Amino acid sequence: MTISGKLLVERGSYNAPSQDWGEFSFLSLPSPGDRIEAQHEGGTHFLTILCVHHRPVALGKMISDEPRAEIVAKWTGKRD
Repeated sequence: MTISGKLLVERGSYNAPSQDWGEFSFLSLPSPGDRIEAQHEGGTHFLTILCVHHRPVALGKMISDEPRAEIVAKWTGKRD
């Protein structure tokens, strides 16, 4: 089972607004400091996780298809 989350990317200064890169599926939520690769606009980008905001689901409840987390990451580069 996967967890869906909205990926919010910081590409400029911390005062700049986050870019919403859309919904991604994860096998488990990443932790702050983790480095991930994400496909965006036809390229592979490297990101470092800053924080994760998640909404737990009560036991026995159906899990909806809506994203259950916002993953905030800092853009650190792109693969050529």
